[in-house]
Amino acid sequence: MPKQYTITPLSELSLKSDFMFGQVMRSEEICRLFLEALLGIEIQRIEFLDRQKEMSDSYEYHGIRLDVYLKDDKGTVFNVEIQADRKDDLPRRVRFYQSGIDRNELPKGADFASLSESYIIFVCDFDYFHIGKAVGERIAFLKDTNVPYEDGSHVYFLNSRYTEANAGKPILEFLDLVRTNDLEQPYETPLGQMARERIQEVRSDKALEVSYMTYAQKMMDERRVGYMDGLEDGRAEGIEKGMEKGFKDTIIALKDILDPTVIAERFKISMEQVMDILNQK
Repeated sequence: MPKQYTITPLSELSLKSDFMFGQVMRSEEICRLFLEALLGIEIQRIEFLDRQKEMSDSYEYHGIRLDVYLKDDKGTVFNVEIQADRKDDLPRRVRFYQSGIDRNELPKGADFASLSESYIIFVCDFDYFHIGKAVGERIAFLKDTNVPYEDGSHVYFLNSRYTEANAGKPILEFLDLVRTNDLEQPYETPLGQMARERIQEVRSDKALEVSYMTYAQKMMDERRVGYMDGLEDGRAEGIEKGMEKGFKDTIIALKDILDPTVIAERFKISMEQVMDILNQK
């Protein structure tokens, strides 16, 4: 069976979706309340940088797409990400994001001392470290000492599946909203209330429909290409092992996803070969 992709209607999006999370956190007041509650700091002003900002390395083909990217009145940089699906590489992902942010923030020829203080915050709908805590903070020390290693970068992992409520009520309510998608819950804090209200606003905003559908279609196309590339890799491995049936099954699986001419080009076979496979009973 070919892999099916569907687009969730805007009216049904939850906070854990990239698009909704970006729309909610794009509210200056919500974002300020979130950061102040989490970090225990006071923020006078927020400057949003490009939403879903993409940074590309000239020497690699890995682009960095940032969900929420901003600065405060002190020049501190914040990157807030939503993670709905469990990934096993978050610490290395943080490392990669940090390098991209630093290169983006440090002008060519500038002194390293001018690097901005930065915070990378992952809001996860799973317990990545299996410790139960609602909030985990990365803190580094020199080995066998109590001497902190401070480079101006800070990392937080939030866990909506927490069993230990080691955060203030605003953050806990925000995490509960991520986990449950329950808009009927009587949230008590301004952060919880405003996040819920913003979700309701976005869901009913007809003007956002076009931009959301464009965004969702782009994401779907990227997933399809990734799926196709994975199948193409599987084809190469199958041929190497003489697995002709696996190759044919791969072509058939792509029948409802790609045009036969694209399949032929991708797999470097003739249109006649493609049609022979697709017409087999």
